[in-house]
Amino acid sequence: MADELLHETRSDVLWLTLNRPEVHNALNAAMTDALTHAIRAASGDRGLRAIVITAAGDRSFCSGADLKESAGGMFLSRDGTNPIADVMRAIESCDKPVIARINGRVLAGGLGLVAACDLAYAADHAEFGLPEVRVGLFPAMVAAKLLAKIPLAALQEMAYLGQPVSAAEAKRLGLVNRTASPAELDGLIEDVLTKLRQNAPGAIATGKAALLAMRDMSSHQRLIFAESTIATISGSDEAREGRQAFAEKRPPRWANGS
Repeated sequence: MADELLHETRSDVLWLTLNRPEVHNALNAAMTDALTHAIRAASGDRGLRAIVITAAGDRSFCSGADLKESAGGMFLSRDGTNPIADVMRAIESCDKPVIARINGRVLAGGLGLVAACDLAYAADHAEFGLPEVRVGLFPAMVAAKLLAKIPLAALQEMAYLGQPVSAAEAKRLGLVNRTASPAELDGLIEDVLTKLRQNAPGAIATGKAALLAMRDMSSHQRLIFAESTIATISGSDEAREGRQAFAEKRPPRWANGS
């Protein structure tokens, strides 16, 4: 049987491909464990600038938890945590930008993966849905991430009615950054990666952690935290190199070689 998750390092980017197209890339224990391990291993790897998560085939990015997994195992806690929630935590705690390349329909827990990613780009034929109520469930874990991404009214309609929305609507709601035709999707991803490479990796890592930390703070707390964060970043080797490069009118040379 083919590997549940394919790994490929392309230059300085780790590509992770969900590889169960025969079941719409549904998440089972093997796939979630592999995803969590791969993302955690990539975090801290100075040779990598980003992670791209995509899927095999062109019909589905991910249909969520595999409902055929024994005894509802994808919905039970293991050692106090849920396997899909573990993937979301790994994405959020990773010090690299994690990018969703969405090549088809996204449902249920698959939408949770997209919501956890830092950036998301979708083929314009993709659809996004929360059909859990149709099988007696509710997208509680997915909602935990979507509440910070899309308006509450839109989340309620998706969760209560179980009807999918188009890629264009997902972009309007803020769930994805941009859409493209299937033929142009890879070009869009490469353009994003090219732009990321021009920027300071340490600043991005610190900024990603700061955005996550500030999300649950009051306005007053955010400003205090931001003052401390910018003071730390401004004293870094990257910031010194950036200022020097600006003065010398040349591209900055980051520590990872980009």
